[in-house]
Amino acid sequence: MLRVPQRPFQRNPVTPPPRRHPDVELLGSELLHEGRIFRLLRESARLPSGLRQDVDVVDHPGAVAIAALDAEGRLLLVRQYRHALGEWLVELPAGRREEGEEPLEAARRELEEETGHRAARWTHLREIVPAPGFCSERIQLFLAEDLEAVPGGGLDQDDDEELEVLRRTPAELLAGDWTDGKTLVAAALLATGAARGRETS
Repeated sequence: MLRVPQRPFQRNPVTPPPRRHPDVELLGSELLHEGRIFRLLRESARLPSGLRQDVDVVDHPGAVAIAALDAEGRLLLVRQYRHALGEWLVELPAGRREEGEEPLEAARRELEEETGHRAARWTHLREIVPAPGFCSERIQLFLAEDLEAVPGGGLDQDDDEELEVLRRTPAELLAGDWTDGKTLVAAALLATGAARGRETS
């Protein structure tokens, strides 16, 4: 059984408190680990039915992903090594939000850092929850259009990133053996004409 901590853990200001449903009673929350990007919590909750759940939660600050579509209808993608899987993956440009950063601001930064491009037109497509069984991460998915290469390559990549920029159409992504979830969601939305969001710029 989980114990209720004698004092609340100190939160990193980058991450807002985890979203909790008002009808669910939080019985206990214990900080197990605080890392550079996320923290690991062990929590106990009681549902309105009376059912008790004891769960380990990866508490994530949230992220953005960018479906950057060029004039030929191809998505800008990045190929990078993902150590947790032991594989190189092809993905949309994406990254976590920094402290005080609005989603669109983060999306503009990530697109320039990872691909060396800027976009004149931005549309918020939807929110994606990639692993709700154990992780609080919410990804804001944007469509970026009217792309232009930034002279000199734009913002610097993160020190621990090694990226190769590729271009594929949504149809090519859906027909291939690509595995990244957020990338396939974006490709499906664009390929089926369901990518109707709210233009933000």
